[in-house]
Amino acid sequence: MLHADPDLPDEAVYFLVDDVRDLYRRRAELKLAFTSPPAQVARGWRATVKDPFGSVLLLLDRSAEQAGSRLIEDARTPRDLFPGVEARLPVKRQELSAIYQTIGRTADDLPYTPHFEKLYGTYAAAYPPPGPTRAEVWRHLLNLRKAAKLPKLGEARSTPPSVSEEDRRKLREMLGADIGKRDRLPYTARFDQLVDAFNRTQARAISPHLVWRLVATLAK
Repeated sequence: MLHADPDLPDEAVYFLVDDVRDLYRRRAELKLAFTSPPAQVARGWRATVKDPFGSVLLLLDRSAEQAGSRLIEDARTPRDLFPGVEARLPVKRQELSAIYQTIGRTADDLPYTPHFEKLYGTYAAAYPPPGPTRAEVWRHLLNLRKAAKLPKLGEARSTPPSVSEEDRRKLREMLGADIGKRDRLPYTARFDQLVDAFNRTQARAISPHLVWRLVATLAK
């Protein structure tokens, strides 16, 4: 699949399915482990899943086309075709700050939690369809934090998992050069791959949220 998405790996093989969101709703029945909820793309939805045998699969559907939207590649917005080039959705500072304060969970403690999903759903509704992605909402939070526009909420609710120094070293090696831009990892395919790779070294799988909390503690 050709793409211009910096959050995707340069080469990736996707399995085209009828409906990614339907598989997500039936994930318990199908014994599929989704690394995160399905994400909307230009003509449908995509997701990264692990099947009952432990294989990691990248799924993609064209449900937007099936719904009659008649999208074509050349009709996509500049933000879809060239993400990151002056075409990103503007940050709605007041709305996001108010929602963040209502949620009451610190930014570093939000990724891959029900609290982030609530923040995302409320904030995305402030935009016309299709609205921002989860990665964009996360970047908006980072922008507000950098500008010191986020309310002070005190300490994080969760703590990083307790792992050995050897595990921390492995995770740091897996991050490689990305350790310098780790704040931008949540809700990207790169982070999904990192979670899967790290969990292959563990006796018990660690949730994406706790892997993120661990990544955030690593020295650059």
